[in-house]
Amino acid sequence: MWDDVDVAGGDVRGQQVDGDGGQVIASLLREPLLTIEGDPDTFRLALYRREEVTRWFGDATGWKVETSAADGLCRLYKRRRDPPRDRAPRLIRRERSARRPASPLVLTLLCLVCEQLWRHPETGFNDLQLEIVQSCATEADTSRLPRFQPVAPAGREHARANTHRTALVDALRLLERWRVAAVDRPLDVAEQDDHADLLITARRDRLAALLACHPPGLLEVDLDQPDTHVSLLCSDQAPLPEHASTRQHDLRRRHVAVRSVLDDPGTDPETDGEAGGYLASTAGGRYALDAAAAAGLCCTVRRDWWIVADPAGATTDLDFPHGRSQEQQAAMLLLSELARRGDPTAAVTKAQVTALMRVHLDRRPWWAGRYRSPRGAERLAERALQHLTDAGVVHPSGMTPDVVTPTPAVRVWVLRIIDPHSDPDPADENPGNGKGCCDG
Repeated sequence: MWDDVDVAGGDVRGQQVDGDGGQVIASLLREPLLTIEGDPDTFRLALYRREEVTRWFGDATGWKVETSAADGLCRLYKRRRDPPRDRAPRLIRRERSARRPASPLVLTLLCLVCEQLWRHPETGFNDLQLEIVQSCATEADTSRLPRFQPVAPAGREHARANTHRTALVDALRLLERWRVAAVDRPLDVAEQDDHADLLITARRDRLAALLACHPPGLLEVDLDQPDTHVSLLCSDQAPLPEHASTRQHDLRRRHVAVRSVLDDPGTDPETDGEAGGYLASTAGGRYALDAAAAAGLCCTVRRDWWIVADPAGATTDLDFPHGRSQEQQAAMLLLSELARRGDPTAAVTKAQVTALMRVHLDRRPWWAGRYRSPRGAERLAERALQHLTDAGVVHPSGMTPDVVTPTPAVRVWVLRIIDPHSDPDPADENPGNGKGCCDG
């Protein structure tokens, strides 16, 4: 399967690390902002292994790591010129099924909150809310920022106001989890009481560490051309010039390929991009496998696809397919239907997935009771697709938001659907090369 190529750096086994170094690497892949308050034991290991971990990330991926004992902070600057568009920080929720990716509104408010906290590291919740309302009001007419209205006029649009206020609280929850900001009372108070006020205190050194590149104010960024922002913010990862040496091209191919293995649940070894078949080569494949093993990852290598899994959950909180939630069961049902088609990798629309969920809801009246509202099947379809996207089984189809395309990973599953109130349906069995089970 693999053809020999020369790997820049000479060591086809990759940069070896011991167990302690691997623990730090896995922790940084899971949370690129490692603090002494959040995980004191791992942070002490990061201090002790700082040179080894910094060298490993630099050699394998080209990513930079900075560790500061004084600030109690270890930061992995994990940047990609082709950032995943379907991945965002997960909301902080008590119920695991509610920990969905943050919405664009939450992410926008997160940036605005950081801007205000940089100016006023100690402020009240209501003052912060007012400043953001004013910032959005000045830019909303040009569509640069959304309208933010967390307080509804008397008797009007209370649902929208609650959504906006909850989004602001969600943004603060993320900063609190990252140990960037602290709040004197639980944020649930601000979410439940429109008149409640809280004291928010931020650390400017932690706010500065959130930036993974030069501040946009120092770059020639055109706010009206958002499609150009990533290339400007990752200008150091721009395509190499024609006069670049073979060694430079090999090093770039290694970095792009290993980033994908460490950061994605699946990757194409024969990509036509900058990786240029690196994973399909003998030396490149071995290097990437060793890098994945150092981070505690396991790879299933196929000719057309690499499936990357984290059995110990050291680099991710995803537990598909082992979760028992109704949303994960719906994802398994969808995976079964996709895999049994004549062409398992053919694109599918969200409307088709919604219709499929409606069929299963009608067939199993005892299952997924909270999704039996008029839009219940649509919401269940969205949750199921999100689980399969997170697991690398499907991915969005380019610029068409309502279409997803299964990856070759769909071919590796064996699924058997077991209903507690009926005999197994032979039509619900799907042969393949992997395993899975969905209980009703």
